[in-house]
Amino acid sequence: MTTTARPGRTRRGPRSESGEARSAILAAARRLFLDSDFSAVSLRQIAREAGVDTSLISYYFGTKQDLYNEVMALPSGPHRLIQRVCADCDPDHLGEALIRAFVSAWDGHVGEFTERGSATLQGLIQAMITQPNAFEQVRGFYQHLLIDPVVEILEERYDAEEARLRATIALSRLLGLFTTRYVVGLDALARIDGERLVAREAPELQRVLTGPVPDRPADPGRR
Repeated sequence: MTTTARPGRTRRGPRSESGEARSAILAAARRLFLDSDFSAVSLRQIAREAGVDTSLISYYFGTKQDLYNEVMALPSGPHRLIQRVCADCDPDHLGEALIRAFVSAWDGHVGEFTERGSATLQGLIQAMITQPNAFEQVRGFYQHLLIDPVVEILEERYDAEEARLRATIALSRLLGLFTTRYVVGLDALARIDGERLVAREAPELQRVLTGPVPDRPADPGRR
């Protein structure tokens, strides 16, 4: 007697096509969040745009805020590292603590995030050019999760305006280093030993955070 095997059932949900579903959710959420205010976007809208059940969003990402954080963050979560450091650090040791946290977390993964990182950065840049609300959304996210924790520490020593300026300059330097070493993988930065990088960059980052501000050079045309 010959039997014909029945084709296997296609699983739906977390056990099958998980990568595709997760990617579809992220892509849909990115489009909607960059085009609208956070409060105006619902999980139901995201699910409909992604072509998945709403329950899958909770399964993969948790809350809407968690999904937003995932969508807007650079790969490998520099915002999480910064928040962790700032939860237990003083102004005088912040520079080394920040750069050491990045190196400790990601050394051994140099170049691992290049493809994903490039795609995320390209998507954000394109969105900021083509979608009216995207620039404010991206700026608000990074200001809240990256800069504000550093400002809070520096306000122990400086007024709000000076603390924010120092934090913004320092974070632009740190994120540039993160992007070129771990996302883009530029040769010189990707090859240097992590401890050497910390030794070179920590004093410079600390100077930006708490060092004296150079005197403004006099205008030679003025008497």
